[in-house]
Amino acid sequence: MTFAGFTIRRTHRLLPLLSILAISAFLRFFKIKESFSFDFDQEVPAQAAWEFFKNGKISLIGQELSFQGFFLGPLHNWIQFIPYGLCNLKPDCVPYFYVILGLLTVVLIYLTIKSIFNPRVALISSTIYAISFTAISYEWGVNSNYFLLLSTLFLLFCLYKYFQQKGLYLVLGGLVSGIAIVNSNPIFIFNALAFFLTSLLRGNKSWRLYSIFIFALFLNYTPLVIFNFRHDNILWHNFLNFLEQNINHSNYLLATWPLLSKVTIPFFTYYIFHSTHPLLIFTMLILTILGSCRILTSKNKYLIFLVLAPLINYTSLIFYNGHIPEYYFQQSALAVIIIMAFILSRYKILFIIFISIFLWANINQNIKNETGINYQVKKQAVNYIINDTADQTFNLYRDFPPGFNTGYNYLFNIYGKYPQEGGKNLYILVLEPASSPRSKYQETFKNKIIFEKEFGSLTVVSIK
Repeated sequence: MTFAGFTIRRTHRLLPLLSILAISAFLRFFKIKESFSFDFDQEVPAQAAWEFFKNGKISLIGQELSFQGFFLGPLHNWIQFIPYGLCNLKPDCVPYFYVILGLLTVVLIYLTIKSIFNPRVALISSTIYAISFTAISYEWGVNSNYFLLLSTLFLLFCLYKYFQQKGLYLVLGGLVSGIAIVNSNPIFIFNALAFFLTSLLRGNKSWRLYSIFIFALFLNYTPLVIFNFRHDNILWHNFLNFLEQNINHSNYLLATWPLLSKVTIPFFTYYIFHSTHPLLIFTMLILTILGSCRILTSKNKYLIFLVLAPLINYTSLIFYNGHIPEYYFQQSALAVIIIMAFILSRYKILFIIFISIFLWANINQNIKNETGINYQVKKQAVNYIINDTADQTFNLYRDFPPGFNTGYNYLFNIYGKYPQEGGKNLYILVLEPASSPRSKYQETFKNKIIFEKEFGSLTVVSIK
């Protein structure tokens, strides 16, 4: 009887988290096949997995970044060896693998925030992440930026422990910071800086420990250093070129407001509400400002990290001269979520209004969500072409912009048949044609049989 009572009480305490997990799982698995894209960011780790399992090769560098000559570390590619190994090198397991990681993240957010704050803040924080359509779409997107939020959560936990006089967590924070900077996105260096500055607020500091912290952080650069040494300092020269081309030498004040109003604030509002309506922007700002004021006056100095992280992220990018996409603030999303949850947990009326708008906006968007050319569409088109050609050769043209031209090479490779120049049959991939492609190609390929097959917004034109 005592055991039964204990079990009931324990289940009752876990019921809110289990409910959030159930909703989170439904929203993530709902339309997962239609929402997983297979473009450049997904093809790179797929190719790395192919090289590892088929040829026994493992690379010390990962994906090339938007600035030519800059590369991530290899860890993100290596992680995806798991789903590719399970699915015989086909991408089918990858989105499910990341959704499982997403559900695990919901649990980790709840448990971590509960230990630092209280169950109410933990439940609100995990609910926002679990149901945010933007957060879910990042999981479906399968790229290295996904791990930035988890890394931020770990840094917060390390600070919590470090301020309890557990010095090892400073070193662990440095290690995780380095892993995220090298393998997820170099922009995470701003969160590492916020972590470092916050740690200085603790008394009884050991500079020897800080030396180990710095060593642990830069230890992650070892694979890139080895690659750089083997290739005549190519990464170092690219880094110098990056600094020369992208440091903002103009009036910094001119970049302050556009960055704040056009990128930073819209990103956080969209992450929470999947909308940038002025009223929602105002709501997000009020909650963030009120929550930040509460945190800054808290006795727990390690919580200042939550305010410093997005602030340093924003102010540092003012000095950057290159293009600043909204996902550069993805690493600060968790800090804003916790700040908002902190203030919402104290005011029931605010919470009821917020959660009503939040749930309606995100669940509605998830249900209505439609994608154009996703992995399933590409796989169907590739299988159609392979089956249609039987044992004959074929060539393939892609009549759309280069940005839409990714993923196909890998899929033909794993299905065992590859386009050949001068092949007997010709196939043309057309993206959302305004009119029937048949009439367009009939003039060019006279006396040929032209047939169209549609897969979503992708049309395969066969010419025989």
